[in-house]
Amino acid sequence: MANACECRQGAVIWFTGTPASGKSTIAGITEQKLCEMGLPVENLDADEVRANLSPNLGYTEQARDENTKRLAWMAQKLSKYGVNVLVAAVSPLRAYRDRARSWCPNFVEVMVYAPLEACKERDPKGLYARAERGEVNDIAGWHMPFEEPEKPEVYIDTTQMSAEEAAELVLQRARELGYV
Repeated sequence: MANACECRQGAVIWFTGTPASGKSTIAGITEQKLCEMGLPVENLDADEVRANLSPNLGYTEQARDENTKRLAWMAQKLSKYGVNVLVAAVSPLRAYRDRARSWCPNFVEVMVYAPLEACKERDPKGLYARAERGEVNDIAGWHMPFEEPEKPEVYIDTTQMSAEEAAELVLQRARELGYV
């Protein structure tokens, strides 16, 4: 079996944005396209990782920090062995994403933007509806801060392009950087 030094480093494509902006949808299409290219890929959706590895982890700033730290660590380990890793995570603070970038050599930060009203309309998990009823008050970008990346490799406004077009844009940029 090849060791880490003999493998081509995989890309880590980190999708950030407020809840319901389209991160998971675009990551899923990107995953499918990488598979069609015959490349190894793992999609680490923050909600799935949280539900399976840390079901009791809340949504405080400290808990969000811990969750993104775990995602970055897993992404770094997988990418070391040539796996292209997709991470769809709100990761609301730049410091969280900067840490991931520092740990993962072939890092592509993707800002997935949608205005609050569009996110509220989409609301696939009912999060915004619950907030409207006063059941939750910890939504990044509404109740809590969300710091947009200053210089993401890719910026996507999901009100201006389809998820399919967005995934193509992400892969185009990863190719330009020589990561895939």
